[in-house]
Amino acid sequence: MATDSIIKIKNVTFTYQDTKQPAIDHISFEIKRGTWTSIIGHNGSGKSTIIRLINGLLVPDNSDEASIEVDGEKLTDDSVWDIRNKVGIVFQNPDNQFVGATVADDVAFGLENRGVPREKMLKIVPKAINAVGMTDYTNSEPASLSGGQKQRVAIAGIIAIKPKIIILDEATSMLDPEGRNKILQIVRQMKQEYDLTVISITHDIDEASLADQVIVMNDGKLVEQGTSSEIFSQTKLLKKLGLDVPFFEQIKDELLEQGINIPSTVNSEKELINFLCQLNSSK
Repeated sequence: MATDSIIKIKNVTFTYQDTKQPAIDHISFEIKRGTWTSIIGHNGSGKSTIIRLINGLLVPDNSDEASIEVDGEKLTDDSVWDIRNKVGIVFQNPDNQFVGATVADDVAFGLENRGVPREKMLKIVPKAINAVGMTDYTNSEPASLSGGQKQRVAIAGIIAIKPKIIILDEATSMLDPEGRNKILQIVRQMKQEYDLTVISITHDIDEASLADQVIVMNDGKLVEQGTSSEIFSQTKLLKKLGLDVPFFEQIKDELLEQGINIPSTVNSEKELINFLCQLNSSK
């Protein structure tokens, strides 16, 4: 895994029309290449605005002093299309992304827009569809698919164009737990195979806990950032912001309040169970 930053956000502010408070208020952060970053926060905290700024769909209020850099290239009017080719976004509702009559047509759409020759598309499309386990549905209408299957097709369409960054914008929020887990498993596999950098905008604690880095947003400001274990151990902060706290972290908090010293290396439910079993057996 490379250690350079594929995304650099510096002093960015953005305010929507007809609003007084900035949706994003002078935020700065970096995302390392090949990592998984989750951005969490309540509705209206600025999470999705960040994504639209990275992709050039929105322009900072303070363009003269702010900067957004993607894969070593500063985001400008001249570079915006190059940068968008490097960033693939999977949205909450996949129906909003479908344009093809069949799964194959839809996966091919992004390639057609980029002028990829047909002979190349005939090789790329089946491979992308197979990568997400949807080969049996190649000629199916997207509308006939389940929610999880639709998200798989959306991911295949992104994989086909070979971006360097894939963004999940609440992409699993409409799925049941089984469907959510399957999508996250596919994204993990794609991340490894294609050396992708993943950014997930999510309310789901299980999804956020997969991340190498978690960024916490509140009312347009970056409140905290760190590893998932560093962030989710701050239960008082998360509860104050109205965010969920992993169950095992809640248990850890209660045990600590009762005077049970739990090592800082215990960062998962499995590790907590093992520690408690060892503690009990030593008595």
